[in-house]
Amino acid sequence: MAIKKDQLDEMMSEKNGMRVRDNMDGEKRANEKLNMEVADVSNKMSLRNINEYIRRYNSGESVIDILPKNLTKKELEQLQNLAKKRN
Repeated sequence: MAIKKDQLDEMMSEKNGMRVRDNMDGEKRANEKLNMEVADVSNKMSLRNINEYIRRYNSGESVIDILPKNLTKKELEQLQNLAKKRN
């Protein structure tokens, strides 16, 4: 896995007068995995509709006609987070 230059600068710190790079972010990754939510709308939308929603959301098109009427706010937020991750 390649490390970008701006990420490298963030990982650099100074300890005892020496520059030290720390790329051990296991705790941060574990917390992200715990906070990860899954968009479980498979009983309300087909996979084709979910992918179409993501495409339209990322391109800025209207998504209102693809969303089912019985979608809850939590499910909508999960769909939006999924679209942001796949951007």
